[in-house]
Amino acid sequence: MPVLRIGEIWQDMADIMRVRMGLFFAVAAPFTLLVDMTMRLFGPAPPTSMAEVTSRSLFWLVVLPGLIGSLGQLAVAHLILRPHAAPRVALAAAIAIWPSYLAALLLSALPTGLGFLLLVLPGLYITARLFLILPLAFAGAETDPVSLLRQSWSMTAPAGWPLFGFFLLAVLGVFGFGLIASGVGGAIGTVLTLIGFAAAGQFAAGLVPALASTIVTIATATAACVIYRRLAR
Repeated sequence: MPVLRIGEIWQDMADIMRVRMGLFFAVAAPFTLLVDMTMRLFGPAPPTSMAEVTSRSLFWLVVLPGLIGSLGQLAVAHLILRPHAAPRVALAAAIAIWPSYLAALLLSALPTGLGFLLLVLPGLYITARLFLILPLAFAGAETDPVSLLRQSWSMTAPAGWPLFGFFLLAVLGVFGFGLIASGVGGAIGTVLTLIGFAAAGQFAAGLVPALASTIVTIATATAACVIYRRLAR
């Protein structure tokens, strides 16, 4: 039975990202950083309260960037699982598998959504158990959406709770990282605005969180591939 240790996952992630971060960033950024900045600069204004949240704002600020960003995630996963692949090959493979991957995400939305309604933690557990659909899109025996979900659920069965623990820590880390990035971006933007560079300030205020979002996208793909490799042994 494979053993999943949280510390070893973090170490493997750090080793991979330290060596190949430049390549991963170049592949993912057009689908994450560029899209995020476009939405921040030209999309609808982010809601300042729950009362202002609408289906339209969620689509433009969350759903659409997430869908496009998943292409970058898939490409990064392909590069990790096939280290000698060229970036253009990884992008072509990502585009080819993208519809099936999105369908799997859509199918997983119902059980995870119900889980989140049950005090959040069940939703995190289900999400963690279905976390491997990303690497399985390239490395699994079958790639249709239902098979991806079944393979992930089966593969994570021996390590469901350690994986849940890792996922919980990761979510907290991402939340804190996002808050820090937003604070830093806002501070830089405010300083630039005060000294007369309002346009540059607006750009900087969006750039720092967008960079952070791209890093999180890459780290998520890396984590999924690391966990897949450990459980596939």
